[in-house]
Amino acid sequence: MKIPLLVSRIDDAIFPVTSRRASVILSAAIVALLSLLIFSVRQNILTYDNTLETLYFILTVAIAWGIGSWFLLGYVKQATTSSGTRRGAFVSALHLAVVVTQFSLLAVMLFVIFDRSSEYMMPYVNGITSGFAILIMGAFAFKILRWYRKYSRKLIILLYFFTAASIAVMLASDLAAKFLITYSVQESAPGEISREEFLYRNFEGGQLVKKDIEPDYTVSYIVPLASMPAFMILNNYPGLASLLLRWGATSYTLNLYNRQRKRVNGVIFLILIVLPIAIFVLGQSPNLLGITPEPWTRPLFRGGNIAIGVLFGLAFLAMARKGSPVKDYLTVAAVGVMILTIAFGITNMQQTFGIAGHSLVLLSSYMFAIGLYYCAVSVSHDSALRKEIRRSAHGASADLLESAGTAEMYEELEQMVLKASKQHTAKLLSETGVRPSLEESDVKQYLDKVVLPEVRRDKEVGHGMTA
Repeated sequence: MKIPLLVSRIDDAIFPVTSRRASVILSAAIVALLSLLIFSVRQNILTYDNTLETLYFILTVAIAWGIGSWFLLGYVKQATTSSGTRRGAFVSALHLAVVVTQFSLLAVMLFVIFDRSSEYMMPYVNGITSGFAILIMGAFAFKILRWYRKYSRKLIILLYFFTAASIAVMLASDLAAKFLITYSVQESAPGEISREEFLYRNFEGGQLVKKDIEPDYTVSYIVPLASMPAFMILNNYPGLASLLLRWGATSYTLNLYNRQRKRVNGVIFLILIVLPIAIFVLGQSPNLLGITPEPWTRPLFRGGNIAIGVLFGLAFLAMARKGSPVKDYLTVAAVGVMILTIAFGITNMQQTFGIAGHSLVLLSSYMFAIGLYYCAVSVSHDSALRKEIRRSAHGASADLLESAGTAEMYEELEQMVLKASKQHTAKLLSETGVRPSLEESDVKQYLDKVVLPEVRRDKEVGHGMTA
């Protein structure tokens, strides 16, 4: 049995119910939960005790990893197989691997919930999810680059390559900074109350990042002084570069899509694109200017991180809201970029809900990669389809110009071009499994506004030369 057919049957058994609306609602719930977590583990904006830690952990595992994963992976199945599309062997095998990994790690975290002495397993959960996400983004970066070199040398495809590659580098740098450079020291501390403290405080030996305080001992997580430059580079610059590339690729894609279809008002579109970076720069201004952060900049910075993810997602959803053939690709990308941006901001040095939230980078990277790749191929298909429309119209215009009536000529030309575009769409769909975003109404509009005026000009020029 071929891999795509096998995976399709497994998908049908595991995900009998798929819903775009339910997936979007659940992703909003996950984003809200992750937003609460990011404020709880960064700069001590919100505090939590052992009870809240357990509650956050249970909610993250149940909502994000349980119900959320089931609906979101089911929706990815729907998006990549609906409307006559098919998944290739690579995407099918990858989808199956993500499903198996996601639900296997869900079982591990459920075990940790009921046996808190097994928290030592959580860093392995983070290592597996981050490592797999790096492989996914690296593989899709390679596929997008291959597509760029072989089929479509367009800026948008190249931007997608750099975006996917930068996410892979960002995740790898985070793993190196947190698990290779940082080390832990355990000290006896009798009589203490159980709690966690995120300090990010410099001292003569380096930087004290975090303390896990238990009744009998304290574990301190330290970045040694000699490794501080490497830690700062790995912890800051890959993430910043990836964020800017995501913003660039998202902005360019949505601008291109909106220019062609006018789905969103120009002012609203500009706000959706500019506001995320404006919030980010404002929140980062103390670091950028080299001044001491004020208390109000801390929630603004983390709020900006959340706003960037949400607004990126809203921008994709705004493009998909009119029901175009690629609305599912755009929605998958929207959910992926929202969860990825916020989940990555949750520190994986918090051993329960922190790792559970951060480890959603696997699911979100997969969704963002699938959405980006299918959108990239669809956009390049649109370009190829427009060329085919123009070629068909101009190639047949000489014969049609001899028709007795101009209206009859245009009607016959339209029918011929629509037939050719349908054949070309079917060919592209068969070759890649990705449907172009141009609907029949878009083809007619392009024919009426661009191609037919060219045919009219050709006719006038031809008559002028004859005269």
